[in-house]
Amino acid sequence: MKGRIILTGVIGLVCVGLFLFANYWTNTQPIGIVDERIDDKFLVKIPDKNRQIIQFIETSGKRLAPSYDEAVCTEFVIKVIDNFGPLTKKEKNNIRIITQEKIKDLINDNSPTIKGVQTALVQGDKGMEIGKIAGVKPGDFVQFWNVYNGKEYGHCGIVMNISPNESLTLYSSHPLTNGYGKQKFLWPDKLFFVRLK
Repeated sequence: MKGRIILTGVIGLVCVGLFLFANYWTNTQPIGIVDERIDDKFLVKIPDKNRQIIQFIETSGKRLAPSYDEAVCTEFVIKVIDNFGPLTKKEKNNIRIITQEKIKDLINDNSPTIKGVQTALVQGDKGMEIGKIAGVKPGDFVQFWNVYNGKEYGHCGIVMNISPNESLTLYSSHPLTNGYGKQKFLWPDKLFFVRLK
């Protein structure tokens, strides 16, 4: 009888642990890896620059971020943009979100600092902010944030596919793909989109 009670308690703890881990993962990490390409028929419906960005990523992504240690998400985005025109040191630092301030406070204030690539490209007159989700296209850049249990989790990349208020699939560099890959995320808490001019 005592052994059964202990076993039930252990199973209960394992279930709670799995639930907490699953909840943490879905709120902070990709929910899957995508292994597909955007249909060429769809590519003709997006802006020329976006099409060029996607074609460049599809052919050069692995070279740009062969591992996550060599190129985290911000470095991958910088390398992609640099291919279409060099970024200044300030623009690169804006993408990297280099700050001494508390990220959580900046997120709560919607500070330009936490908008990363959007701030870099708009302030440098190299990009156009996309204010409405309906205007987002594959090939646009995004910085997003989730706040989970009081801790902030951010990521950036290039939009591959978007299902508003459901999911966001990105070309980016992530630990799950150990560098370049295509990751699908549940819809983040805060998103900041920009299109390269």
